[in-house]
Amino acid sequence: MKKRAKKTYSIHHWLGLVAGLFLLISSLTGSVLVFHHDIDHVQFKQLSSLTSPASELKIDNSFERIRQANPESDIRVPELPENSNQALKYEIRKGSSRKWLFVHPETGETLATVDRADKRLVHVLLDLHYNLLSGTPGKIIVLLGGLALIVLTITGFLLYRKSILKVLSFRQLVSFKSRRSFFSSLHRVVGVWSLVFNLFISITGTWIAYTIVEYALSPASSAVAEVKPAVVSVDEVIRQVKADYPEFKVNYLRFAGGTLSVLGRHQNDPAYYGRTYSNIQVDLTTGEVKSVNMLRDQPWHQRLLTISKPIHFGDYAGIWVKLLYSFFGMLPGILAVSGFVIWRLRKIKPAPKAPRLKVAKAYTSPA
Repeated sequence: MKKRAKKTYSIHHWLGLVAGLFLLISSLTGSVLVFHHDIDHVQFKQLSSLTSPASELKIDNSFERIRQANPESDIRVPELPENSNQALKYEIRKGSSRKWLFVHPETGETLATVDRADKRLVHVLLDLHYNLLSGTPGKIIVLLGGLALIVLTITGFLLYRKSILKVLSFRQLVSFKSRRSFFSSLHRVVGVWSLVFNLFISITGTWIAYTIVEYALSPASSAVAEVKPAVVSVDEVIRQVKADYPEFKVNYLRFAGGTLSVLGRHQNDPAYYGRTYSNIQVDLTTGEVKSVNMLRDQPWHQRLLTISKPIHFGDYAGIWVKLLYSFFGMLPGILAVSGFVIWRLRKIKPAPKAPRLKVAKAYTSPA
């Protein structure tokens, strides 16, 4: 039994040292990326705000002009205006570059351009989180790092399983007796409290990393279907989709070839289904619906794989859920740092205790 525990400790110890820097980076970036929509909105609020409210949304007044100006590009509308004072935003993707165009939702006039949206804070953090700013090799490293966190969580559970109830009942707290006892107890307490979160965040993250690596290694991954001119009205297509599927909330548009992908969510779906994982495909030459793909209609295992992304990032709900994700998202980084310090202090022997002096009893002679 002692041999098995020693082997488990060795795996946990050395794997933690190897993967520690990755865990620290992914922990810090992940804690911030929970708020990625909020950060973008704050950073570009001035560009997306109108001086006077628009009376209606007319995508037709801008789409064809933008299509002609950006040949061989992937054209998307990542979000529709939430109110009459918000501009319509296009995202133009070409290779790894991103460009944002803010246009007037009614007249189609270009109001502002962000030529290198791929250099904005959120995108840089996403690149760091997804591929360590290293392209395909970085994506593979992130996949291996996710697998490492799964193993570290399991081995950590085996090593500290006898402490779980003590920690959760606050009978075992962080010790301040010495540096070594502080970091050792901190590692144990944080590890126990973050056990379940680390397990599900590492499993979902590993699955996402696998899909990213698979796509990056696919020969067809760089192919982009050139957007064709819309024969039918884009605005009319969206109105028809809303009329035919009144419970479907449109959140995202993507133009590829002669097809418009209308992405969103069914309003009765759980929040953790995400905002864009159901879609309706429409032919822009005829206006006919080619396919309807509602996440709720998919087999359970397909739904489980699909929702791994929204539940990994925690951006599917309100501020309190995001704060909870952000807090627990920092804990793997604390574990990485505390584990490294424990390793650094491994050769420092605790100071010997001072010997207790024995006081001789006074001898009293009998009377």
